[in-house]
Amino acid sequence: MTHQTNNSANPSQSNWYAKLHPIGTAQQTADPKKLLNLSIFFRIWLAVALVLIICGIVVFTQLFSYVKPTVQQVIEDTLLDTSKLLAASLQQPLQSKELYDANYQNQLDTAFIDTLANNNVTRPDIKYDEKTYSSFRVYVTDKQGMVIYDSFRAPNNAEGQDYSRWNDVYLTLKGQYGARSTTRDHNQRDGTVMYVAQPIKDDTGNVIGIVSVGKPVASVLPYLDNTRRRMLITALLISIVALILAGLVAWWLKQSISLVTQYTRALAEDTKKPYFYLGHELNSLTDTIETMKHRLEDRGYVNDYVHTLTHELKSPLTAIRASSELLEDDGLDEDDRQMLIQTVGEQSIKMQQLIDRLLLLAKIEQPSFKLNRQLTPLLPLLQTLVKDNSAKLQQQHLTPIKIYIDDINFTETITLPPNILANTSVFADQFWLVQVLQNVLDNAIHFAESMVIIYMHSTAQTVTIEIFNDGKLLPDYAVNKAFDRYFSLSHQSQKDSMPNIKQEQASMSNSTLKKGTGLGLTLVKQVIEHHGGHVAISNVNTNDTDKDEKDAAKYPHSGVIVSITLPLAKE
Repeated sequence: MTHQTNNSANPSQSNWYAKLHPIGTAQQTADPKKLLNLSIFFRIWLAVALVLIICGIVVFTQLFSYVKPTVQQVIEDTLLDTSKLLAASLQQPLQSKELYDANYQNQLDTAFIDTLANNNVTRPDIKYDEKTYSSFRVYVTDKQGMVIYDSFRAPNNAEGQDYSRWNDVYLTLKGQYGARSTTRDHNQRDGTVMYVAQPIKDDTGNVIGIVSVGKPVASVLPYLDNTRRRMLITALLISIVALILAGLVAWWLKQSISLVTQYTRALAEDTKKPYFYLGHELNSLTDTIETMKHRLEDRGYVNDYVHTLTHELKSPLTAIRASSELLEDDGLDEDDRQMLIQTVGEQSIKMQQLIDRLLLLAKIEQPSFKLNRQLTPLLPLLQTLVKDNSAKLQQQHLTPIKIYIDDINFTETITLPPNILANTSVFADQFWLVQVLQNVLDNAIHFAESMVIIYMHSTAQTVTIEIFNDGKLLPDYAVNKAFDRYFSLSHQSQKDSMPNIKQEQASMSNSTLKKGTGLGLTLVKQVIEHHGGHVAISNVNTNDTDKDEKDAAKYPHSGVIVSITLPLAKE
């Protein structure tokens, strides 16, 4: 039981391949000796080539060693059938002594005698359909084994010779299966001649003679060689095609691994993982890598948020603690006490805003975050936000916000023309879009001197929302850092002053509203980029001599513009 538990706890120990590639051990950190640094493309191709070569050698060795005996058996079977046919045909001529007649033998010669047959030579260059001669040798002996008829001409003709000791004749005379194999030409490739004999019997069943039919094995060599040649060519073509296919598979695998490598290197850039239609294991690998990335990101994300949240909460907590300690002083007058109570409330509100925005930002920065998009007309959304912020405008003593579309006032317009409606509608998540616009409006109202104006204009592909306030211009360094997390201009300005305690108490209520969380514009940027758009912040300076006349009429006062560009909704 313990042994099984250990194996399940460390599965790599039961995997022989994993033992060759240890993970997390000291062997991995050591520099391996690189004897042959071959690419996976060449390794797969070489492996397939070696398998083809080994299999080809084994298959053809076994095949060719089997083909020749099989051919010899076919020849012997053919000789057996031919000898039986001749034995039946020659019964009457031998019984009547007609076989001894020269005229009858000449008639037999016409069927067997040819120049090539006489010389026992086989021409390998002659095709089967061009063959005009017989490669058989036929001889007939009497019952004593003396040759009566031989199809060969002189000097190879054996008529009158005693063949009673040749196995084919000897065994047949003894009532056994008569066959023999004789080598006639040792200089010729496979110069063996096979003979099969059959008895010639009279009507009473007595043996009156022997007919023996022979055929040189070399006569079938042209066909055997042609078969081998065809098999070799076919095998070569199959091997070439197999190597090409193996090369393509190896190339595909190499390219796929290269894509995985590139994806791994580009993980920091949030590159979309590749998908392999014919590579289940590669898809599993990229899924594992992405899961590992998300886990590492989440771990670092939590650590970062814990540290930054702790740091950002120190300032309001310190202010609350200092105010609470000062409230315990019985010598404070009513005005100071009221100011400190207001400070505690304002710092509590700031802590709540900081936590709320951190939670929103943490949600949108999660890898699994998805938008719930729907068709959203921008004008009704902006009109609702303007009405909801009317109280803030009155508190800041600002004029009502006006909404312009292509320099035409649409603040109170309820029904839009179809073309303007189409040019000011987007596919967006309304919840997150409201969060973005509210954050930008909060900043504009917060820093405005007298007015906030909203402009909208569109192109063929995008629509841009410009939210203008006539507050103080941003320093150049602040324009570049405005969307950085936890950056707040008020933080920078506050560090330059060193007030005493009394001044600090008096300035708390004034400076607290001017101190932001530094997360609002960061949240804006994240949400807009998730929608496929972009956001920018810039100054408008009426004293700029290079300013465009159209912009001068549009923005009569200096101030700050936040521009939000989103893709138009496509029908």
